[in-house]
Amino acid sequence: MISKVTKFSPAKVNLYLEVKNKRKDGYHNIESLMTFCDFGDEISVNKANKFDLKVKGPFSKFLINKENLIEKSVRKMEELYERDFKVQVILKKNLPIASGMAGGSSNAATFILCLKEIFGLKLIKGFNNLLLSLGADVPFCFFRKTALVSGVGENLTFTRKLKEYYILLVNPQIEVSTKEIFCKIVFKKVSKNKTHSNKITNSFIKKSNDLEPFAIKKHKIIGEILSHLSNCKGVVINRMTGSGATCFALFENVDDLVRAEVFIKKTFKSCWIKKAKLVNSVKYI
Repeated sequence: MISKVTKFSPAKVNLYLEVKNKRKDGYHNIESLMTFCDFGDEISVNKANKFDLKVKGPFSKFLINKENLIEKSVRKMEELYERDFKVQVILKKNLPIASGMAGGSSNAATFILCLKEIFGLKLIKGFNNLLLSLGADVPFCFFRKTALVSGVGENLTFTRKLKEYYILLVNPQIEVSTKEIFCKIVFKKVSKNKTHSNKITNSFIKKSNDLEPFAIKKHKIIGEILSHLSNCKGVVINRMTGSGATCFALFENVDDLVRAEVFIKKTFKSCWIKKAKLVNSVKYI
């Protein structure tokens, strides 16, 4: 019987993000090619006498006196499975808060995976709805594979292997309101032709993030970071992930990645900067 599990909780990257329309329930239908980095948070879950959550790591101070999505997750899991989950959880928070990298969603999904493993849980009716109720990115983060994501986040089409580029992540350490950014969206005409995931996987370079212009208008530093990333040697694309404020650049060559990191660190001394690599599946990490 397993009593303790430690899992990597990866950062998410939107390689492109299209906002299709606003639904009657207030949410937005989107289409996005999402993948992961080999950098993120870490979660340890251990059987205990009661539920307890401790947060450590460089960004733990930003979660003080805030409800963590892990706490919401355990309540919903207890309701669905009609049992208590008495565990001690230690979250090592390495990712910036409200950064567009789905840190909270990834933590919730990873925590649920830990519970599943420790208690031998089967996926039952209502489980997928539970994931979505925790956040639009949670279903994607739970399955931990590169996917074309649509609807509000509930439709996942796992794609053929995406090239695992090197990536430079740059966050100006400002929080961007997802709700506020989505409210600024002006919708394009939506094509009725169905998108094929393999085609999207191969052509994401030509696409964009619909939320980027509004984030730049609100926070000029995002535009400045993207402009500097575009000037780096060997950059494949530079873009903002999610609703921001994290920007990224992809590289085929690790030497170009290292040079870009040095350049960006000299230019943006107050930013959080991390070099990493894209991964199609997080199972092996």
